[in-house]
Amino acid sequence: MASENPRTSPNMTKKLLPVLLLVLLISGCRQPTETSSSEPWWTDEDRAFILSELDRTTDELRSELASLTAEQWLFKEDSTRWSILEIVEHLEMQNQLHYREITVTSKAPEQLQYRSITEGQDERFTNYATDTTSGKASWFLEPRGKYASPEACENAFYKAREELSKFVEETKADLRKHVTYRNSVVGRDLNQLTIADVRDLHQLLLIGIAHTDRHLRQIRQIKTHENYPE
Repeated sequence: MASENPRTSPNMTKKLLPVLLLVLLISGCRQPTETSSSEPWWTDEDRAFILSELDRTTDELRSELASLTAEQWLFKEDSTRWSILEIVEHLEMQNQLHYREITVTSKAPEQLQYRSITEGQDERFTNYATDTTSGKASWFLEPRGKYASPEACENAFYKAREELSKFVEETKADLRKHVTYRNSVVGRDLNQLTIADVRDLHQLLLIGIAHTDRHLRQIRQIKTHENYPE
């Protein structure tokens, strides 16, 4: 008589059955991993915070610009510095740029693999507001004097902020699961990347808010200059 194949032996099946049942039980009780696309990462608190900060910085800028004279709008501390008008134009351009970036990127596939890089890094972006290191605007964010009047420039900024706030309020996208890049990640392992290379869209909004705070401080400094027009 041919011997029984141990792989199909009834006795072996009986012995393995409790083990198989245990494996199935453990698998059924396992919690979703943090890369599960069904688990929300961008919270209601995150959304509310961004909306609050957009409102705050918009209101503070509105207050700083109230009742400025033509001379005050155009005053420069020296030939290398921007006027208040140029600062507002720069902010309007930055807000438009971020609006385009965030609305387009939020429609792309989610990039869950970068969670280990972006998680817990918000402070890096909020701290930019008080960073005293001077920066230089990219050529595409340099003011060009494209508005016919200060009022037109100011209103363009408010329009960009209005649309950005509307997007944040209404979007169904999880802004923690969509990322934007600042350096190429092609051919690089995850452990080679840092927050300088990739950030989530919530963090993109944070850097835009911090950027506005930096220029609010710049406007206030201009107003303290000894030659600032009365």
